[in-house]
Amino acid sequence: MAVKLFHQCGHNTNWNVDSFTKDKCGEGLILSPVHKKHEDVQKLDKNIKTQSIFDPQFYLPNSQKEKLKTYPFFPETISPDSFSTGDFPLVALEAAKQCIEFQVQNRFSRIVIPARYFDQMYPDFIERQNSYTVHPFLKALQHKKVQKPVYLTLPLTSHMIMSQIYRTQILNWATSFPEINGVYIIAAPPDEGLKQVQSEEFLFSYMSFLHQLRKADLEVLVGYSNTEGLLYLMVEGCDITFGAFENTRMFSIDKFIISDEERRGPKARIFSAGLLNWIQLSHAKEIMDEDRNLWKRVYDQTEYGDRALKATVEPTFNQPQLYKHHFVVLSRLVAELRALPVLERYKGLHSRLKMAGELYKKIMNLPMDLEKHSGGDHIQPWLNALNKFYRTYISPK
Repeated sequence: MAVKLFHQCGHNTNWNVDSFTKDKCGEGLILSPVHKKHEDVQKLDKNIKTQSIFDPQFYLPNSQKEKLKTYPFFPETISPDSFSTGDFPLVALEAAKQCIEFQVQNRFSRIVIPARYFDQMYPDFIERQNSYTVHPFLKALQHKKVQKPVYLTLPLTSHMIMSQIYRTQILNWATSFPEINGVYIIAAPPDEGLKQVQSEEFLFSYMSFLHQLRKADLEVLVGYSNTEGLLYLMVEGCDITFGAFENTRMFSIDKFIISDEERRGPKARIFSAGLLNWIQLSHAKEIMDEDRNLWKRVYDQTEYGDRALKATVEPTFNQPQLYKHHFVVLSRLVAELRALPVLERYKGLHSRLKMAGELYKKIMNLPMDLEKHSGGDHIQPWLNALNKFYRTYISPK
């Protein structure tokens, strides 16, 4: 089963569309109703939609976000007198029918059963999800007789991922439905406030869970993955995602909440394949000026990256160059790795991580101190998780 790379769409979905259609980055889109209105999804090119997926985003069912409310099947829209957990079962089947019909009419490649996001390890997590969406959607699918793969959404916390008992319960549940072909799995990151996952325990647990899901003959799509998604390629047949803004590369419920808080635009960062990280553009220019040979190892050239680096004014978050650069570079990395057998993928990833560690040392020796999010604190935990996964599941005994 060939690995696929999907755009996790969010704000400025047109950048993802351009990257997919013009630059041939990725194999499809995952469309986000919190960022794209009902009518805009309907208007999207049919050829794009047949290769793409619609995520109904029922994570926060009482979300007041305007674009979500343009969908007649969204819980807050369809529920009488706004969403309430107690009343929703009365209209859940109707919501399921409409949501499935929307996905079928738009010819998406798969049917996604949504789920609610719970931030705690409730003992009745499975029962809640069953009554909320799973049973109504399966019932609606039975009547519709849809001939497309059906994916169950699994929105989990890092604590759920790191609990072997909880993982086993979720695995048993997900494999108990013969109608379900795969899972669309999402995990909130464990390291709040960090731009790269640094928890070895989380990464190894997540990789192990993805491996178990695949061994159970379920197709697996990992949503909201950041650069650590490269590690998930160690799981044969595991599809991953990439996104532009951080809220498409790390899952958070924040995007579904209306807030009056004013947010500043993020500092411009450029993705470095050599460092396996996003670094501040100002630091990137300093490295380029200080040591051209080092810069050649840090920077993978693209027309978009070149344009951003040459600009006299630092790009803002509303300009696409740095994000399109990321799409091109990550697509290259994924293409390089997925062409290899798993054992060779391990060697390739291991080599890249070791090289990244060496490049960080060379930057420090310039001397230059990168700020914490641009640094290499994630490299060793990634190496540890990769090696442990190799020893546990791949290495011939």
